[in-house]
Amino acid sequence: MGPAAQATERSEAQGSAVGSTGLARAIARIEGRYGTHALARGGASERHRDELALPTGTSLDLVTGGGLAAGEPLAFVGPASVGKLSLAFRVVATAQRTGGMVAWIDPSASLDPLAAVRSGVDLERLVVVRARSAGAAALAASASLRSEGFRLVVVDTGPAFAGIGSDELAPVLPSVRGSPAALLVVSEDRGRRVAIPTCTFERVSWERRFERTVGWTFEVGGPRGHSPLDKRALFAVPALGAAATDLGRRAGLAEAAAS
Repeated sequence: MGPAAQATERSEAQGSAVGSTGLARAIARIEGRYGTHALARGGASERHRDELALPTGTSLDLVTGGGLAAGEPLAFVGPASVGKLSLAFRVVATAQRTGGMVAWIDPSASLDPLAAVRSGVDLERLVVVRARSAGAAALAASASLRSEGFRLVVVDTGPAFAGIGSDELAPVLPSVRGSPAALLVVSEDRGRRVAIPTCTFERVSWERRFERTVGWTFEVGGPRGHSPLDKRALFAVPALGAAATDLGRRAGLAEAAAS
């Protein structure tokens, strides 16, 4: 082999090495800015949102645009005991029915396993993490999203007086993008610094029997701004500890009443 051919071979070899190093650095920069799973192979990148979604089979899907989707965050925000956890359990059950495992980050140790089972949750496919601080909860959620072993990661921030704030979950968001899991945050406050698409839960009426409150009705507004009243989903909780019953959307109820 002549000197020119040897030089060309060395140049190609060096170019290949430099190209690999440059690609590795580019990937590192992209993942550092947009998340560990920002890059996907061609086959994975072709999947549409509806193929990655977790529909609950309730009117909540009409509000959220088909359900929670892998690689996307969503927050259920509303007062205590309004019905957020009941619908969160439905999302968990949906993820499990598709064959996935679910991580439940529980810094306030407030998970009620009986209520979860009543909503269709399989406790054998639910990994509960008793994170003791906001930092530990954020670390556990990020690790779960990056592990590729979960279909859904839920962070229940707990009651306002004993839990953690939504803003303290900011370090988790970079791990959501491109993750095979969806992130659901259940919280009493919306947060001021963290921008997460939010479904707002509001109690609209009480069910009373014999001068005692036994249940209530609540509505869920969608994450794309403030949903019009006729676009909100309605649910009823017939008794304390019972699973929420889907009443449909306000528009549907109005049409049924008019017919």
